[in-house]
Amino acid sequence: MSAYPPNPDTHSSGRLRVSLPSPFAMQAGGALTGAHVAVETWGELAADRGNAILLFTGLSASAHAAANEDDPSHGWWDDIVGPGKPIDTRRFFVICVNSLGSCFGSTGPGDPDPATGRPYDQSFPELRVEDIARASQAAVEHFGIEYLAATVGASLGGMTVLAHAALYPGRMRRLISISGALAPGAGAIGTRALQREIVGTALARGIPSVEQAMKWARKVGVLSYIGAALLEQRFARRRQPMLPGASGTHFEVESWLEHQADKFAHTFYPWAYWSISRAMDLFDFAALGVHADPVTVAAGLRLDQALVIGVHEDLLFPLVQQQEIARVLRAAGIDTELIEFRSPYGHDAFLVEPDLFGPVLNRFLGETERQFQGLGAGARL
Repeated sequence: MSAYPPNPDTHSSGRLRVSLPSPFAMQAGGALTGAHVAVETWGELAADRGNAILLFTGLSASAHAAANEDDPSHGWWDDIVGPGKPIDTRRFFVICVNSLGSCFGSTGPGDPDPATGRPYDQSFPELRVEDIARASQAAVEHFGIEYLAATVGASLGGMTVLAHAALYPGRMRRLISISGALAPGAGAIGTRALQREIVGTALARGIPSVEQAMKWARKVGVLSYIGAALLEQRFARRRQPMLPGASGTHFEVESWLEHQADKFAHTFYPWAYWSISRAMDLFDFAALGVHADPVTVAAGLRLDQALVIGVHEDLLFPLVQQQEIARVLRAAGIDTELIEFRSPYGHDAFLVEPDLFGPVLNRFLGETERQFQGLGAGARL
Protein backbone atom coordinates (compact mmCIF):
# COMPACT_ATOMS: atom_id res chain seq x y z
CA MET A 1 0.00 0.00 0.00
CA SER A 2 1.22 3.49 -0.79
CA ALA A 3 2.25 5.63 2.13
CA TYR A 4 0.67 8.64 0.46
CA PRO A 5 -2.75 8.98 -1.22
CA PRO A 6 -1.98 8.44 -4.93
CA ASN A 7 -3.85 10.89 -7.09
CA PRO A 8 -1.10 12.55 -9.14
CA ASP A 9 -3.11 12.96 -12.32
CA THR A 10 -5.42 15.42 -10.57
CA HIS A 11 -2.78 18.04 -11.31
CA SER A 12 -1.61 16.66 -14.66
CA SER A 13 -0.90 18.92 -17.58
CA GLY A 14 -0.91 18.45 -21.32
CA ARG A 15 -3.83 16.97 -23.22
CA LEU A 16 -1.40 14.98 -25.35
CA ARG A 17 0.06 11.74 -24.03
CA VAL A 18 2.93 10.36 -26.10
CA SER A 19 3.59 6.65 -25.68
CA LEU A 20 7.15 5.49 -25.10
CA PRO A 21 8.61 2.37 -26.69
CA SER A 22 7.44 -0.58 -24.62
CA PRO A 23 9.36 -1.82 -22.80
CA PHE A 24 11.25 1.41 -22.20
CA ALA A 25 14.69 0.42 -20.94
CA MET A 26 16.00 2.63 -18.14
CA GLN A 27 19.59 3.87 -18.03
CA ALA A 28 20.44 2.21 -14.72
CA GLY A 29 18.53 -1.01 -15.38
CA GLY A 30 14.94 -2.11 -15.33
CA ALA A 31 12.24 -1.08 -17.76
CA LEU A 32 8.80 0.51 -17.91
CA THR A 33 5.89 -1.11 -19.73
CA GLY A 34 3.17 1.01 -21.32
CA ALA A 35 4.79 4.27 -20.22
CA HIS A 36 4.05 7.71 -21.64
CA VAL A 37 4.88 11.39 -21.23
CA ALA A 38 2.55 14.39 -21.01
CA VAL A 39 3.19 17.05 -23.66
CA GLU A 40 2.02 20.58 -24.41
CA THR A 41 2.78 22.58 -27.54
CA TRP A 42 2.56 26.18 -28.76
CA GLY A 43 2.77 27.62 -32.27
CA GLU A 44 2.65 25.77 -35.55
CA LEU A 45 5.11 23.29 -36.97
CA ALA A 46 6.54 24.53 -40.26
CA ALA A 47 6.03 22.52 -43.43
CA ASP A 48 9.68 21.43 -43.36
CA ARG A 49 9.40 20.65 -39.60
CA GLY A 50 12.46 22.79 -38.99
CA ASN A 51 11.21 25.37 -36.47
CA ALA A 52 10.78 23.20 -33.36
CA ILE A 53 12.17 24.00 -29.92
CA LEU A 54 12.23 21.35 -27.20
CA LEU A 55 11.78 22.80 -23.71
CA PHE A 56 12.90 20.86 -20.64
CA THR A 57 11.53 21.67 -17.18
CA GLY A 58 12.88 21.99 -13.67
CA LEU A 59 12.28 19.41 -10.95
CA SER A 60 8.75 20.35 -9.94
CA ALA A 61 7.27 21.79 -13.15
CA SER A 62 4.57 20.37 -15.39
CA ALA A 63 4.48 20.59 -19.18
CA HIS A 64 2.28 23.70 -18.84
CA ALA A 65 4.95 26.31 -19.50
CA ALA A 66 2.48 28.89 -20.79
CA ALA A 67 -1.18 29.43 -21.51
CA ASN A 68 -2.51 27.88 -24.69
CA GLU A 69 -5.85 27.09 -26.35
CA ASP A 70 -6.28 23.85 -24.43
CA ASP A 71 -5.38 25.39 -21.09
CA PRO A 72 -5.55 29.20 -20.73
CA SER A 73 -4.30 29.12 -17.13
CA HIS A 74 -1.02 30.77 -16.22
CA GLY A 75 2.07 28.69 -16.97
CA TRP A 76 5.41 28.58 -15.18
CA TRP A 77 7.17 30.47 -18.04
CA ASP A 78 4.29 32.58 -19.34
CA ASP A 79 6.47 35.69 -19.65
CA ILE A 80 8.92 33.85 -21.93
CA VAL A 81 6.85 31.53 -24.15
CA GLY A 82 4.13 32.91 -26.40
CA PRO A 83 3.34 35.11 -29.41
CA GLY A 84 5.78 38.02 -29.56
CA LYS A 85 7.60 36.82 -26.43
CA PRO A 86 11.29 35.82 -26.20
CA ILE A 87 10.49 32.26 -27.27
CA ASP A 88 8.17 33.50 -29.98
CA THR A 89 5.47 31.00 -30.87
CA ARG A 90 4.69 32.94 -34.05
CA ARG A 91 8.09 31.75 -35.30
CA PHE A 92 8.72 28.54 -33.38
CA PHE A 93 6.84 25.37 -32.60
CA VAL A 94 7.53 24.81 -28.90
CA ILE A 95 7.28 21.39 -27.29
CA CYS A 96 7.37 21.06 -23.50
CA VAL A 97 7.41 17.61 -21.90
CA ASN A 98 6.58 16.76 -18.30
CA SER A 99 9.62 14.82 -17.11
CA LEU A 100 9.45 11.07 -16.97
CA GLY A 101 9.18 10.16 -13.30
CA SER A 102 7.13 13.25 -12.45
CA CYS A 103 3.50 13.37 -11.35
CA PHE A 104 1.85 15.76 -13.79
CA GLY A 105 0.72 13.34 -16.49
CA SER A 106 3.92 11.46 -17.32
CA THR A 107 4.55 7.95 -16.02
CA GLY A 108 6.07 8.12 -12.55
CA PRO A 109 6.18 6.43 -9.15
CA GLY A 110 2.57 7.36 -8.43
CA ASP A 111 1.28 5.43 -11.45
CA PRO A 112 0.18 1.79 -11.21
CA ASP A 113 2.78 -0.84 -11.95
CA PRO A 114 1.18 -3.05 -14.66
CA ALA A 115 2.59 -6.10 -12.88
CA THR A 116 0.77 -5.39 -9.60
CA GLY A 117 -1.89 -2.78 -10.27
CA ARG A 118 -0.55 -0.77 -7.34
CA PRO A 119 1.53 2.44 -7.46
CA TYR A 120 5.21 1.85 -8.20
CA ASP A 121 6.32 4.03 -5.30
CA GLN A 122 9.81 2.87 -4.23
CA SER A 123 9.83 0.08 -6.83
CA PHE A 124 9.90 2.58 -9.71
CA PRO A 125 13.10 1.86 -11.67
CA GLU A 126 16.01 4.07 -10.76
CA LEU A 127 15.60 7.28 -12.74
CA ARG A 128 18.41 9.14 -14.46
CA VAL A 129 18.48 12.47 -16.31
CA GLU A 130 19.30 10.47 -19.44
CA ASP A 131 15.92 8.70 -19.11
CA ILE A 132 14.16 12.06 -18.98
CA ALA A 133 16.01 13.16 -22.13
CA ARG A 134 15.20 9.94 -24.04
CA ALA A 135 11.55 10.02 -23.03
CA SER A 136 11.30 13.64 -24.20
CA GLN A 137 12.83 12.70 -27.55
CA ALA A 138 9.83 10.40 -28.06
CA ALA A 139 7.66 13.52 -28.21
CA VAL A 140 9.96 15.04 -30.85
CA GLU A 141 9.69 11.91 -32.96
CA HIS A 142 5.92 11.82 -32.44
CA PHE A 143 5.71 14.99 -34.53
CA GLY A 144 8.03 13.60 -37.19
CA ILE A 145 10.76 16.12 -36.35
CA GLU A 146 14.24 15.03 -37.40
CA TYR A 147 16.21 18.13 -36.36
CA LEU A 148 15.43 20.68 -33.66
CA ALA A 149 16.09 24.39 -34.07
CA ALA A 150 17.07 24.50 -30.39
CA THR A 151 16.75 22.85 -27.01
CA VAL A 152 16.18 24.95 -23.89
CA GLY A 153 16.22 24.04 -20.21
CA ALA A 154 16.77 25.51 -16.75
CA SER A 155 17.86 23.88 -13.47
CA LEU A 156 17.17 20.16 -13.99
CA GLY A 157 16.38 21.19 -17.57
CA GLY A 158 19.77 22.88 -17.82
CA MET A 159 21.34 19.45 -17.29
CA THR A 160 18.81 17.60 -19.44
CA VAL A 161 19.70 19.67 -22.51
CA LEU A 162 23.29 18.47 -22.12
CA ALA A 163 22.21 14.84 -21.75
CA HIS A 164 19.89 15.13 -24.74
CA ALA A 165 22.61 16.63 -26.92
CA ALA A 166 24.99 13.81 -26.01
CA LEU A 167 22.39 11.13 -26.65
CA TYR A 168 21.23 12.65 -29.96
CA PRO A 169 24.30 14.36 -31.46
CA GLY A 170 23.65 16.53 -34.47
CA ARG A 171 19.88 16.50 -33.93
CA MET A 172 19.70 20.13 -32.78
CA ARG A 173 21.40 23.29 -34.00
CA ARG A 174 21.60 25.19 -30.75
CA LEU A 175 21.42 24.58 -27.04
CA ILE A 176 20.47 26.87 -24.15
CA SER A 177 21.42 25.77 -20.65
CA ILE A 178 20.23 27.98 -17.79
CA SER A 179 21.40 27.51 -14.19
CA GLY A 180 22.54 23.97 -14.91
CA ALA A 181 25.72 21.96 -14.34
CA LEU A 182 27.91 19.31 -15.90
CA ALA A 183 27.44 17.51 -12.57
CA PRO A 184 25.87 18.86 -9.36
CA GLY A 185 28.27 20.02 -6.66
CA ALA A 186 28.47 18.93 -3.04
CA GLY A 187 26.25 21.77 -1.83
CA ALA A 188 23.34 20.82 -4.09
CA ILE A 189 23.81 17.11 -3.43
CA GLY A 190 23.87 17.71 0.32
CA THR A 191 20.74 19.87 0.20
CA ARG A 192 18.76 17.37 -1.84
CA ALA A 193 20.05 14.44 0.22
CA LEU A 194 18.67 16.12 3.33
CA GLN A 195 15.33 16.63 1.60
CA ARG A 196 15.18 12.99 0.54
CA GLU A 197 16.13 11.84 4.04
CA ILE A 198 13.27 13.86 5.51
CA VAL A 199 10.76 12.52 2.98
CA GLY A 200 12.16 8.98 2.88
CA THR A 201 11.97 8.61 6.66
CA ALA A 202 8.34 9.69 6.63
CA LEU A 203 7.52 7.36 3.72
CA ALA A 204 8.91 4.46 5.71
CA ARG A 205 6.63 5.35 8.60
CA GLY A 206 3.60 6.16 6.46
CA ILE A 207 0.64 8.47 6.84
CA PRO A 208 0.23 11.05 8.39
CA SER A 209 3.87 12.09 8.59
CA VAL A 210 4.49 12.19 4.80
CA GLU A 211 2.69 15.46 4.15
CA GLN A 212 4.58 17.22 6.93
CA ALA A 213 7.86 15.77 5.69
CA MET A 214 7.16 17.06 2.18
CA LYS A 215 6.56 20.50 3.66
CA TRP A 216 9.83 20.43 5.59
CA ALA A 217 11.73 19.27 2.51
CA ARG A 218 10.18 22.00 0.40
CA LYS A 219 11.15 24.67 2.91
CA VAL A 220 14.76 23.51 2.71
CA GLY A 221 14.51 23.68 -1.08
CA VAL A 222 12.96 27.14 -1.20
CA LEU A 223 15.70 28.53 1.04
CA SER A 224 18.28 27.18 -1.41
CA TYR A 225 16.53 28.71 -4.42
CA ILE A 226 16.60 32.36 -3.43
CA GLY A 227 19.27 34.62 -1.99
CA ALA A 228 19.58 35.72 1.63
CA ALA A 229 19.51 39.37 0.55
CA LEU A 230 16.04 38.96 -0.94
CA LEU A 231 14.73 37.25 2.18
CA GLU A 232 16.08 40.08 4.30
CA GLN A 233 14.60 42.70 1.99
CA ARG A 234 11.20 41.05 1.87
CA PHE A 235 10.78 39.89 5.47
CA ALA A 236 13.59 41.09 7.76
CA ARG A 237 12.52 40.31 11.33
CA ARG A 238 8.86 41.23 10.97
CA ARG A 239 6.46 39.09 12.97
CA GLN A 240 2.92 37.99 12.31
CA PRO A 241 0.34 39.25 14.84
CA MET A 242 -0.62 35.75 15.98
CA LEU A 243 0.47 32.94 18.26
CA PRO A 244 3.88 31.31 17.71
CA GLY A 245 4.12 28.44 15.27
CA ALA A 246 5.78 25.04 15.67
CA SER A 247 9.19 26.73 15.72
CA GLY A 248 8.28 28.70 18.82
CA THR A 249 8.13 31.97 16.89
CA HIS A 250 6.04 33.31 14.06
CA PHE A 251 8.08 35.56 11.81
CA GLU A 252 6.68 36.55 8.43
CA VAL A 253 9.33 34.49 6.67
CA GLU A 254 8.02 31.40 8.48
CA SER A 255 4.49 32.08 7.31
CA TRP A 256 5.68 32.54 3.74
CA LEU A 257 7.65 29.28 3.83
CA GLU A 258 4.64 27.47 5.27
CA HIS A 259 2.47 28.73 2.40
CA GLN A 260 5.01 27.62 -0.21
CA ALA A 261 5.42 24.24 1.43
CA ASP A 262 1.72 23.58 1.92
CA LYS A 263 1.00 24.23 -1.75
CA PHE A 264 3.78 21.89 -2.84
CA ALA A 265 2.92 19.08 -0.43
CA HIS A 266 -0.60 18.89 -1.86
CA THR A 267 0.46 18.79 -5.50
CA PHE A 268 3.69 16.77 -5.79
CA TYR A 269 3.83 13.02 -5.28
CA PRO A 270 6.46 12.16 -2.62
CA TRP A 271 8.13 9.26 -4.43
CA ALA A 272 8.29 11.33 -7.63
CA TYR A 273 10.05 14.06 -5.68
CA TRP A 274 12.46 11.52 -4.21
CA SER A 275 13.15 9.89 -7.58
CA ILE A 276 13.76 13.04 -9.63
CA SER A 277 15.84 14.64 -6.88
CA ARG A 278 18.14 11.61 -6.84
CA ALA A 279 18.38 11.58 -10.63
CA MET A 280 19.67 15.14 -10.50
CA ASP A 281 22.40 14.20 -8.02
CA LEU A 282 23.51 11.24 -10.12
CA PHE A 283 23.92 13.20 -13.35
CA ASP A 284 27.45 13.42 -14.70
CA PHE A 285 27.97 14.78 -18.21
CA ALA A 286 31.48 13.32 -18.43
CA ALA A 287 30.10 9.82 -17.79
CA LEU A 288 28.09 10.04 -21.02
CA GLY A 289 31.29 9.30 -22.92
CA VAL A 290 33.59 6.28 -23.02
CA HIS A 291 36.60 8.10 -21.58
CA ALA A 292 34.80 10.11 -18.86
CA ASP A 293 36.21 13.34 -20.28
CA PRO A 294 33.68 16.20 -20.61
CA VAL A 295 35.54 17.91 -23.47
CA THR A 296 35.58 14.67 -25.46
CA VAL A 297 31.86 14.21 -24.84
CA ALA A 298 31.16 17.82 -25.87
CA ALA A 299 33.20 17.42 -29.04
CA GLY A 300 30.72 14.80 -30.20
CA LEU A 301 27.63 16.98 -29.75
CA ARG A 302 27.85 18.53 -33.25
CA LEU A 303 26.29 21.79 -32.11
CA ASP A 304 26.45 25.08 -34.02
CA GLN A 305 26.16 27.30 -30.97
CA ALA A 306 25.39 27.21 -27.28
CA LEU A 307 24.13 29.79 -24.81
CA VAL A 308 24.90 29.26 -21.13
CA ILE A 309 23.30 31.49 -18.49
CA GLY A 310 24.02 31.66 -14.77
CA VAL A 311 23.28 33.88 -11.79
CA HIS A 312 25.89 35.11 -9.32
CA GLU A 313 23.54 34.72 -6.37
CA ASP A 314 22.52 31.12 -7.22
CA LEU A 315 23.26 29.01 -4.13
CA LEU A 316 22.04 25.69 -5.52
CA PHE A 317 23.81 25.79 -8.91
CA PRO A 318 26.65 28.29 -8.34
CA LEU A 319 27.84 30.39 -11.26
CA VAL A 320 31.14 28.50 -11.37
CA GLN A 321 29.18 25.52 -12.69
CA GLN A 322 27.82 27.46 -15.66
CA GLN A 323 31.29 28.85 -16.28
CA GLU A 324 32.57 25.27 -16.40
CA ILE A 325 29.88 24.28 -18.93
CA ALA A 326 30.95 27.18 -21.15
CA ARG A 327 34.63 26.30 -20.75
CA VAL A 328 34.06 22.68 -21.76
CA LEU A 329 31.88 23.56 -24.77
CA ARG A 330 34.42 26.13 -25.97
CA ALA A 331 37.28 23.66 -25.53
CA ALA A 332 35.31 21.29 -27.75
CA GLY A 333 35.18 23.93 -30.48
CA ILE A 334 31.54 24.96 -29.99
CA ASP A 335 30.71 28.65 -30.39
CA THR A 336 29.51 29.35 -26.86
CA GLU A 337 28.18 32.50 -25.25
CA LEU A 338 28.19 32.81 -21.45
CA ILE A 339 25.86 35.31 -19.78
CA GLU A 340 26.23 36.10 -16.09
CA PHE A 341 23.36 37.86 -14.37
CA ARG A 342 22.96 39.35 -10.93
CA SER A 343 19.62 38.76 -9.26
CA PRO A 344 18.51 38.57 -5.63
CA TYR A 345 16.19 35.73 -6.72
CA GLY A 346 19.17 33.39 -7.10
CA HIS A 347 18.26 30.04 -8.61
CA ASP A 348 14.66 31.14 -9.16
CA ALA A 349 15.69 34.14 -11.25
CA PHE A 350 14.85 32.48 -14.57
CA LEU A 351 11.25 32.13 -13.39
CA VAL A 352 10.70 35.64 -12.09
CA GLU A 353 13.10 37.95 -13.97
CA PRO A 354 11.84 37.96 -17.59
CA ASP A 355 13.35 41.40 -18.18
CA LEU A 356 16.79 39.89 -17.59
CA PHE A 357 16.45 36.62 -19.44
CA GLY A 358 13.98 37.58 -22.17
CA PRO A 359 16.14 39.87 -24.34
CA VAL A 360 19.06 37.41 -24.33
CA LEU A 361 16.85 34.48 -25.30
CA ASN A 362 15.09 36.53 -27.97
CA ARG A 363 18.39 37.61 -29.55
CA PHE A 364 19.94 34.14 -29.48
CA LEU A 365 16.86 32.43 -30.88
CA GLY A 366 16.48 35.18 -33.49
CA GLU A 367 19.93 34.23 -34.74
CA THR A 368 18.83 30.61 -34.73
CA GLU A 369 15.85 31.40 -36.93
CA ARG A 370 17.84 33.45 -39.43
CA GLN A 371 20.54 30.84 -39.80
CA PHE A 372 17.99 28.07 -40.14
CA GLN A 373 16.11 29.72 -42.99
CA GLY A 374 16.76 28.05 -46.29
CA LEU A 375 17.46 24.63 -44.80
CA GLY A 376 14.91 22.06 -45.88
CA ALA A 377 13.53 19.24 -43.79
CA GLY A 378 16.21 16.89 -45.10
CA ALA A 379 19.13 19.27 -44.56
CA ARG A 380 21.90 17.89 -42.41
CA LEU A 381 22.79 20.10 -39.45
